[in-house]
Order: sequence, then C-alpha cells, then structure tokens
Amino acid sequence: MWWAGVAWRGSDFEALVVDDEGREVVPTTTFSGTHTAQLIELLAKYAADEGAGLGTVIDSTNGVLDGHLLALGLDVYRADPWSLPGRPAFGSVPARDLVDCARTDFPALSKLTISDGTLTGRVEEYLAGLARSAEIEPELIRTGQCFHRGSAQLPEIALTFDDGPHPAFTPQVLEILRRYGAVATFFCVGLNVSGYPHLVRRTVDEGHLVANHTWSHPYLPDLTRDELLRQIDATNDALRRATGRPSTLVRPPYGGRTPEVLGWLAGHGVTTVLWDIDASDWAVPGTDTIVARASQAAEGSVILMHDAGGDRTQTIAALPRILEHLGERGYQFVTLDKLIAG
Repeated sequence: MWWAGVAWRGSDFEALVVDDEGREVVPTTTFSGTHTAQLIELLAKYAADEGAGLGTVIDSTNGVLDGHLLALGLDVYRADPWSLPGRPAFGSVPARDLVDCARTDFPALSKLTISDGTLTGRVEEYLAGLARSAEIEPELIRTGQCFHRGSAQLPEIALTFDDGPHPAFTPQVLEILRRYGAVATFFCVGLNVSGYPHLVRRTVDEGHLVANHTWSHPYLPDLTRDELLRQIDATNDALRRATGRPSTLVRPPYGGRTPEVLGWLAGHGVTTVLWDIDASDWAVPGTDTIVARASQAAEGSVILMHDAGGDRTQTIAALPRILEHLGERGYQFVTLDKLIAG
C-alpha cells in the first residue's frame, strides 16, 4: 500500500507520497491555503492510479481536509499524539513522520468514516470530556464565559456555519441568506481565513458576524495550553487582517472540550460558544434529515451547520427549506452577538 502524509505548518500544508517500499513518489511539497484544491486533486489522482491503494494520514491537529478527502472516497487515517514524535509549537508533525507511522505502526492508526468524522475511534473519550465539562459549564454560562442558547422568551434563532470560508460553498450560503434576508454567524478556520480573506470581508460586508473556530481545526484536548491559545490568537490575527477586528467568540472544533480546555479559554478572555441544535450536515445524512434536525429549533436556539470541511451540497439544498420553515413559524434570524445580548 502507498501512503500520503498531509501535515500543516503556519499558513501552509505539506504532502508527501511514498510507495510500498517507502520510496518517495511525490517528495515533500508545500501547498498554500489557496491551493488546497490542488493538494486534494493530487491525492485523488494517486488514489485512483495506484492499484495497491493509497492511504492518507493526518494527525489530530489537522481537521481541515479530511472531510473533503472522505467525500471523494479516499481512505483517510488519523495518527494520534502518543504514536508520533513531538510536534512544533505551531504545526503538526512533518508529513514524513505521518507516513513513517503508517508503515511501522499501522495498528496505531484510526481509519476515519464520514459518520464519525475526524474523531473516529475516540468517540467515547470525546463524550467523557463533554460529561466532565458539563459539571462546570453552568457557572461559565452564568458568568458569560460559555454560551449554548439564548432566551426562550424571544422568537430569535442564530444560524451558525463552521469551518469556512470555502471558495465554492461559502458564496452559495451567502447568496441564499441574502435572498431570504437572513443573517448568520460564521465560525472561521484560520487556515481558510488566510487563504480566502476576501470571502471573510464579504461575509461581514453583507451583515453577518464572523467568529473564531481555531487555526487548523484540531481536537483541543490534545493540545497544550500554549498550543490552544496560539490557535486562537493566530486566527484572531487573520480575522483582524481580513475585517479589521478579532472575535471574542470561539467554538471548539467538534465541540471537543474538557474542563481544562474550558478553563484555558475562559482565562484568555473569550467566550466558548456551543449549540443546542446540530443539523448534522457534517455527516452528510441527506437533505431531508438536515432540514428535519434544524427544524427542531425553538426560541433562543443556536443551530450548528457547516459551509466547509467536506461536501456541503446537501447543506446548500437544505438551507432554503430551513429558512422558509422556521420563518413561517415566526422566528427571526439574528447574529450570535445579538442573541447573547438578549
């Protein structure tokens, strides 16, 4: 089997492809944030051409590309920190370390599925972190350091979109929102902000709110405090360059959190934003299912959807129906800052 390692460092990705003997077929190559389509095309080409199969390996700090690769039918694996050498302060381990892990310690890898996403094989650990976090969240909510839904007394709903901006899907979402006169909040990934700042500016110019979804979409419990805060600060720097202002609203990728993570975020002066309605569009369950789940929203709901991170064709198809259904029920769509203010 051939292997590809996909790593990130700063604003760039790097990829390396080796054959079944470990010989380099594609030497380590750097792709900027605006050239991820070329990176994905490269991996898809070798997956199609190589009869023995191609496995692509990422680590748990890199949650930007795996959904796109899975949508194309590629085999994607995750290598976890305990199976890898130490990583730099702002990046994943190099692509070479990822392919070496696959070749020498294959059982340590987790093969990803669309249904479980990047956390395939670690769902129980993830749920345990949520359970522990639930013990301290009420106090954080009381002090304004955590938020998951607004007032049940007002007919207001916040639509939120994670993982963008994406050059194909984000403009479609914006156009649908414009057509229906609705506003939303977009939790942006720093790597994507650095690649497509014009889309972030357009989002703000059209009346929406942009917020912080970390730099590389990592599983936050795997990070040190310094790594986590650097993810937040780098993304805010990118948002500032694109729009003139950072954000104090942060959404953890996957909602992944522990009491330690929540404490670090609160101590950094930001508000952790969660949700009460998950449309589950990330799992590509079908347009009808996305509409049905989003339609469970009520007064004060925060709806989780996505404008990047995978094939969002179903999200685009579902959004007009969601806006129409909830609008007919008398709900007003507001940005998160307004929902938080009550």
